[in-house]
Amino acid sequence: MLPPNKSQVPALYQQALKLQQAGQLTEARGIYERVLLVVPGQAEVLFQLGRIEAQLGDAAKSEGYLRKALKAKPTEAAIWQALHGVLEGPARQKLAREALKARVPLGLPAEVQPILKQIAQGQAEVAEKRALALAKAAPLAAAPPHALGVARMARGHWAAAIKPLEAALARDPANSVYKGDLARALARVGQPRRAEALMHEAMAAGHSMARPLARLLRDTCRADAAAKLLVKAAGAQPRDVDLQMELASVLAELRRPDEARRALETAIKAGGARRSLTARLAQDLETAGEGAAARALLDALLAREPAEPGLLTQRAQLRQTCGDLAGAETDLAAALAADPSYAEAYRAYANGRRIEGDDPVLSRMEAQLGRPSLDARARRTLGFAAAKAMHDLRRYDEAADHLARANRLMASAFPYGFEADLAEARLLVSEWRATLQGLTPEGPDDPVLFVTGLPRSGTTLAETILAAHSRVTPAGELPFLYRALAPAIDALRSGSGGATDFAEAGARYLAAARRRSGAADIIADKAISTFSRIGHAAMALPGARFIVLRRDPRDVGLSLWRNLFAEGQHRYAYDLAQMGRYIRLHDALVRFWSEALPERVHVLDYEELTARPESQIRALIAFAGLEWEGACLSPETADRAISTLSFATARQPIGRDAVAGWRHYETALAPLLSALETEVSLFPTD
Repeated sequence: MLPPNKSQVPALYQQALKLQQAGQLTEARGIYERVLLVVPGQAEVLFQLGRIEAQLGDAAKSEGYLRKALKAKPTEAAIWQALHGVLEGPARQKLAREALKARVPLGLPAEVQPILKQIAQGQAEVAEKRALALAKAAPLAAAPPHALGVARMARGHWAAAIKPLEAALARDPANSVYKGDLARALARVGQPRRAEALMHEAMAAGHSMARPLARLLRDTCRADAAAKLLVKAAGAQPRDVDLQMELASVLAELRRPDEARRALETAIKAGGARRSLTARLAQDLETAGEGAAARALLDALLAREPAEPGLLTQRAQLRQTCGDLAGAETDLAAALAADPSYAEAYRAYANGRRIEGDDPVLSRMEAQLGRPSLDARARRTLGFAAAKAMHDLRRYDEAADHLARANRLMASAFPYGFEADLAEARLLVSEWRATLQGLTPEGPDDPVLFVTGLPRSGTTLAETILAAHSRVTPAGELPFLYRALAPAIDALRSGSGGATDFAEAGARYLAAARRRSGAADIIADKAISTFSRIGHAAMALPGARFIVLRRDPRDVGLSLWRNLFAEGQHRYAYDLAQMGRYIRLHDALVRFWSEALPERVHVLDYEELTARPESQIRALIAFAGLEWEGACLSPETADRAISTLSFATARQPIGRDAVAGWRHYETALAPLLSALETEVSLFPTD
């Protein structure tokens, strides 16, 4: 074959590059070799031939091409890096010294160590910039993109971490650390199946992955498997405090409090801080429904430290959940006496009672808010407490001022992006239209009553009405539906999911929900997020029914704005305009699922419920498929723990005190009212 003309070289180079990128290495090599007949010293062609020979396993030929390329372009970092990857032993070490002398970055682990150190020191933002610069300077190296991914994970930017972590692993496929870090990121963005496979590969290579794998198992509703894994790992490493506490936490979830307490003691003996670890396990036990065990831990710890304000406040909030409001006030008074600056105690106190004008806590709270040295976290917590007090005193303008400041601080600490929620909602409904509605459910047909809707829309009241029925066990806000559905949705999005995956999700959910609630018959689950994926839940649990609360969005918005949620949750609630968009997104989803599954979805109007309770409650009980019981008309008499923000109001008779309360804050709520005027479309191109 004759050599090509010089004018043909650019097109031939691009043709070879495309073949190379497609994995057709032999074909690409042949074209590059023809190009070299015309331009024998072309660095780019020599570089690509060196890369191809390395992929084909001929290190000697690769080195030859790359050294020629380096001679042609001695300052090109990519050539240095490719050659470094081919060499071994002294030759590799020599090249590294030469690169250092020439100030050419190779992207070696030693160059990345200072970046990783910055991440460990809490300087992830600065580290990310350094890692990005090094990754650009060393485009073929594995360590820089790995450091970039780790920095982004440290900042909570899990989705953005995946691409650089994948690049690192592609360049160093056997690296178990890279596999483990990529797996952790994938688990956070809803790809548990791929994450689990990578974790097992990393473990097989000797990398410690017990804790992240256990977390993934728990997050996919397999706590039993997580416990089995952790028992073995913790037994082998009794001095690992974090591992012992992970075991204690999963044992608490499984409602095995005695074993959880033994794991806690092992962690303390290994050097863990008794107070913080005990308080953490107490919280886990309370969440799991083991309130008595949680109380016993707190009582024992308070016997050692009777004036510790954090412990006193935690026990007070546990008492509030159980309905012991007087005991809670005693603990909160002791907490504030021990530390007059303890912000969470003020908030718990205000939430547990109606504040009167002569309450001495008022002046103490105002004094704390006046301190210039008050940190942002305490200031926002006290702001919500002060707003509750001003609301009780009908000083609504002052309440609004406190709320505006407190919510600004929360929005700054926990930013919210509406577009991500909108994209996820559109994906969920498109999955129903494209696939799920055509499948035949195979899951368990046990009756489950999901009570859902926006927070503060009346879901606790509806659940309490159902709980008054002899056949229904209230489970509170269970996390298990979202967890159980995660692998099925992951499979669906990868193109391999079907009815069997959702049936497995249903079985996992029921096992976890019955263990947590102790229900033998009908479970009432008040998981707030259910409204977004009703169709997916219906496929997993064909016996489930869905009760969605609908309330005046202005009252819902005010109630959301007035409350401080667990850190990181309901982020939309701290920005009135974003909140309005989220409420309209919720409304669009409820309309979609109500039309798609009219026999499975019952929309319960809060205003109608409080105005005409008997007719609404009878309709609710009939929808649930239950025989009528008169106790459902008096839900405030139900003996149950209530762990939501409605712990006080849910124990009062049904009333209309909260209807149209937004009018007191109409001026302050202007951004919300404006945002509510615009509907959100799930199918903008329809």
